[in-house]
Amino acid sequence: MRKRLLGLLMVLATAVGLTGCGGMFLSGAQPMTPPSISNLQLEPTRLRFTGGQVTVSVQVRDDNGVRAVTLLVVAPDGARSSVAMDSEGQDIFRATLNLSPNIGTNVQRYQLTVEAEDIFGIRAQSSPLMLEVEGLELPPGEPPI
Repeated sequence: MRKRLLGLLMVLATAVGLTGCGGMFLSGAQPMTPPSISNLQLEPTRLRFTGGQVTVSVQVRDDNGVRAVTLLVVAPDGARSSVAMDSEGQDIFRATLNLSPNIGTNVQRYQLTVEAEDIFGIRAQSSPLMLEVEGLELPPGEPPI
């Protein structure tokens, strides 16, 4: 009987060791489900040629917990940058961008995308939004004589 009990305990210990019963997964956690990204908003959506400040907000949810939310920016010249978004509570994240003046006459378009990562490293990305900075309007030429 004692041998049988010891054998059962060894099998149980091996099973616990192999499954990693150290709390790796939370109860009901689904590690392969990416975060949900919604309500991506820009304020304002278009700037005058003088450039200025834009606030970006987004709602990100994940049953397991959100590790990071990042705003990805592609400038008109193709340069890429990223800005960490701060939690405002209630699953809302915000970031502020400061855009330079547009001294050209053509509209400059920035592509903004949000990437979210959960605690398991699973990522999701939003559809991109476009932000425009108007071109400089030159005064009309000299009147004809």
